Order: sequence, then C-alpha cells, then structure tokens
Amino acid sequence: MKGINVEIMGQNLTVASDAGDQWVRDLARTVDGKIKNIRAGTQAVSSVHLAILAALNFADELERLRQEHTALVEHIEAMNKRLSAAIEGKEL
Repeated sequence: MKGINVEIMGQNLTVASDAGDQWVRDLARTVDGKIKNIRAGTQAVSSVHLAILAALNFADELERLRQEHTALVEHIEAMNKRLSAAIEGKEL
C-alpha cells in the first residue's frame, strides 16, 4: 500500500489507502472544505477544536444517512412483500 500526499488545514499528510489516489485526494478536499466552512462560522481557533467539530459534523451526517438507509431498506422490503403477495394473488 503506497502513500499519497494531501493537505488538510495547511498540514501536509501522507495517507495510505487501497482506495486509489483520486479517492484519497477527494476525501482530503472534502475534509479540508468542511473545516474551512466550520472555521468561517465559529469562534474556534484551535486546530484540534476545528478537527473535532468537523468529525462531529461528519458523524452527524453519517448517522442521518444510516437512518435514511435503514428506512429505505425497510420500505423496499415492505413493497417487496406487497408485490410478492400481489403476484401470488394474496392481499396483505
């Protein structure tokens, strides 16, 4: 696994990933952008505080997406049951 150089918050980092160079660059750009947005809208000046706030933002987004995914899977499963029942001539 080779490392790719990226810059986040003005810091050069070498990140090892099997996902590919462009994927790592895109992720680093996303993280850097999130931190810049937070920096513009908050009083936090510490790099650690900015990183923690960015992590919380990403965690919030991830949890919301997980909940949406679960709801969509449940909806699809319910529709699948209804469709199967309709095909078999049964009603639910």
